[in-house]
Amino acid sequence: MYIHWTHHYLPKTFGILSFIANPIFIYLIVTEQKSSSIGKYRFLLLFFAIFDMTYSAVELLAPVGIHGTGSAFVVCLTDGPFYGKENLRLGQIAVSIRCGCISLSYGILVIHFIYRYIALFHPKLVSRIFQPGGMACIIVFFLIHGIVWSSICEIFLYGDDEMRDYIQDAFQKDYGVDSYEIAFLGALYMEGSEEVKERSWAGILILTGVSTYAVSLYIVLGYKIMRHLRNNPALSVNTQNMHRQLFRALSVQTFIPICISFSPCMVAWYGPVLGLDLGMWNNYLGVIALSAFPFMDPLAIVFLLPGYRNRILRVVPKPRIRITTIYTKSTQRGATTVTYH
Repeated sequence: MYIHWTHHYLPKTFGILSFIANPIFIYLIVTEQKSSSIGKYRFLLLFFAIFDMTYSAVELLAPVGIHGTGSAFVVCLTDGPFYGKENLRLGQIAVSIRCGCISLSYGILVIHFIYRYIALFHPKLVSRIFQPGGMACIIVFFLIHGIVWSSICEIFLYGDDEMRDYIQDAFQKDYGVDSYEIAFLGALYMEGSEEVKERSWAGILILTGVSTYAVSLYIVLGYKIMRHLRNNPALSVNTQNMHRQLFRALSVQTFIPICISFSPCMVAWYGPVLGLDLGMWNNYLGVIALSAFPFMDPLAIVFLLPGYRNRILRVVPKPRIRITTIYTKSTQRGATTVTYH
């Protein structure tokens, strides 16, 4: 299912770049000589990098397209090993898992915010986090986000014959495909049967609640962390600087998914409700943005944490400077010229 060259190539490009940027990030973490400056927090950063590559792998295996038509929202499989009429059920599961990765990105950010909060307000508990019991809780908490999101998609947003009939003309016109031959998830808000409308609204509202809970938690914990850093003279200057650097990186990490995950999802979900006929524009505004997350995420951390940024910059060759002084006979004053090599 071909939509546009940007939709076809840019997500794949971001996926490849993710498999370049994240291993470099992992190398910086593992080989950092002053790892004590961030302590065991580096384990969470490693977890983040591994998740980013997993996110990209799922995206490459299950590429999706987003379409809004009439009063319906649809996210469908466009390519990959699960695409095709013979794989409709498996393809729908692949789309659900692909969508669940969005919630996993929310979950892992919540974990980072909770860790920063504990490190500042309850530092004695930090050591317990990285014990087997603590790590097990982190993994379970993280996985629950993806399982809940994917389950909601499967229970409430599955594509049935009524939805296939509703989107058939639009998909035949815009993409040249039969809606009965593609795997998709969707919501039909106003023009379907009562059963379809009720489960569509239920699914979208639950997903909205999950997204809103995560973003609200970022804001609440972020405010508490900033306030604590500003009004706590007991912390040493070095400790405050370290926490500020880590929190600055985490803030940018949060800004990225809000802009390229949360916002595109809200526009795609509620555009049809508001009468916005975005059509294929959802693919340019949403799908491409969602694919950029696992590549941009490690870049934000590397260039916001001075230790990692300086190591990267040391690898980049600096221009050599040659200084030459030229004397004149009349004044014997030197004129200095600078040459860059």
